[in-house]
Amino acid sequence: MLSKEEVKGIWKAISSGNERRHYNSLVKLVHGYNELLENNGLLETSEEDFRYVTIALSQIFIKLFERGQLMPHLASNANEKKFFEWCKKVYLNYKAKLLAVIESLTEENSLSLDCLDSYMKMLHYESIYWTSKPNSPFFPNKTLRSLLSALFKCNYVADIDLKDGQSNNPVFELFVETYYKKNFDIQFYTQSELQTLLPEIQVSDQIKMSKWLKLSNHDLHSAPELEIFVSMPPQAIENDAKFKSMIESNWLYCLNLQDLSTNQYKTVLLVFHKRIIPWFHQPTKLMDFLTDSYDQGGIVSILSLNGLFELMRKYNLEYPNFYSKLYQLLTPELMHVKYRSRFFRLLDTFLSSTHLSAQLVSSFIKRLARLSISAPPGAIVSIVPFVYNLIRKHPTCMILLHDPEYINCDSSKKQEYKDPFNNEETNPELTNAISSSLWELESLMNHYHPNVATLVKIFKQPFQKLSYNIEDFLDWSYDSLLQAEANRRLKIQPALEFEQFDSLFETNNETSASTFVPLVKW
Repeated sequence: MLSKEEVKGIWKAISSGNERRHYNSLVKLVHGYNELLENNGLLETSEEDFRYVTIALSQIFIKLFERGQLMPHLASNANEKKFFEWCKKVYLNYKAKLLAVIESLTEENSLSLDCLDSYMKMLHYESIYWTSKPNSPFFPNKTLRSLLSALFKCNYVADIDLKDGQSNNPVFELFVETYYKKNFDIQFYTQSELQTLLPEIQVSDQIKMSKWLKLSNHDLHSAPELEIFVSMPPQAIENDAKFKSMIESNWLYCLNLQDLSTNQYKTVLLVFHKRIIPWFHQPTKLMDFLTDSYDQGGIVSILSLNGLFELMRKYNLEYPNFYSKLYQLLTPELMHVKYRSRFFRLLDTFLSSTHLSAQLVSSFIKRLARLSISAPPGAIVSIVPFVYNLIRKHPTCMILLHDPEYINCDSSKKQEYKDPFNNEETNPELTNAISSSLWELESLMNHYHPNVATLVKIFKQPFQKLSYNIEDFLDWSYDSLLQAEANRRLKIQPALEFEQFDSLFETNNETSASTFVPLVKW
């Protein structure tokens, strides 16, 4: 490996003059990468030297571009053409070394980031000087394709984020943040090349999906404020229909990958209605994926509701037994997941129609009331106003709170009363909930948490309130309830009364009148 002084001397000699005898040193600089690629252990001691070589070579080849020495067709004679071809060969070898470094290094370092920046500089100059005619539109898509292949194959340590399943690869992240998100021509040709490149890349499905999520999970596609990376891009990038078709094709390929992690599955479903469906010319192609996700149950079913509802509302998707499946999602586990508020927002939409049968709506009301018995306070605070609103929207269900026949029957029948609600039934039309009552809510009036007990007492009062704003109650947790109670300012201070005892402990029938026990009354 050459020293920094030697590299600097070669840099100055080639940049300042045009003597060909100095060009042979380019081969030494490019071959210096072989030492790095053969033994990654050198990285710790030689990283700065390799960075210096990388930047120096990029500056040298920019000078060769400007001199026209990387375009053999511009040569004036046979000898000059042969020399230009040799320069181009060295340049292509340099690009290949940059990609090899990006693909091979498995730990975060500044060298791989510099290699990416240098490679993108070369792409920019190729778009200027490698055109068929001077000042004609051109984008070096093959150069970009080679980079994408290296980026997807680069297997960085701890490459996948355990929270959302997206890539943690710093080189890939630099490409996305600095080049892909900011430049529309890079986006267009990236999507174009990935159509045929994704099936060819030999990496695991999870690695492939992690890179794709990092690339596509944002709202900056085709935004008007995006810039153009190359000087004169082809007019093809203005074809929005083609751009959407390419994204649609790539999403379909990635959604059909088999070995995805649960977190990747969740991330996809979370952004489905905002960042996937809008890019499809035919969103009905997503029906199978969403219905399969909805049938899985648990968190996956809850997260698939947004996308499924979007297809039902806008694209006339028919899902048989939709409400039966929705009813089955009301489980004790739902009361403890972080997506609970998301589910209640959608459930409020699904049950808002006045054309739903009273039996179906009463089943949802009764099931929520039953779940509230074992639910945490934060979930109960969401259930109570939700049930109140449902009863207001569907007055027929008021019989769950006030049944005249039960009130007028004799006391013996009241003692023999047995709740007819079948909590094990999966079909909400067959649970017999309409013949039941909301005794669960009455039991909550004695709940240990004062906020819950106070809120539930709304059912003992006349139904004069039109409805609750559900958004005010969905995001409460046990911690937020505790903080609200601790920070609440009391309008009236609690009364304290001290009751005097003759003695707490009697010893030889002697009493101590000076001993007091505090008795607190709220």
